[in-house]
Amino acid sequence: MAKAQQPLEDWLASRPLRRPGLFKDGYSQRAVDEVTDKIVERLRANRQYADLIKRLDFPAAPRAEAYDRQAVDDLFDNLKWGSDPRG
Repeated sequence: MAKAQQPLEDWLASRPLRRPGLFKDGYSQRAVDEVTDKIVERLRANRQYADLIKRLDFPAAPRAEAYDRQAVDDLFDNLKWGSDPRG
């Protein structure tokens, strides 16, 4: 199934985020997943999620337990401004 045809909540639930580069840290995978899970839950209930992404401040984590900072920032910026992050 093409990305654009997959419902946004299913796409988000699949965790389409890359890992940080070698010798870099990133945002805590657990913290990002918690927010993403709440957004997916609200999307499935046809509810707003903007309050969840107003002020995000994810803790840093070592590469093995992290998502790439830029990938996370891009995802949540797209969601914040109403753009489709599935690209």
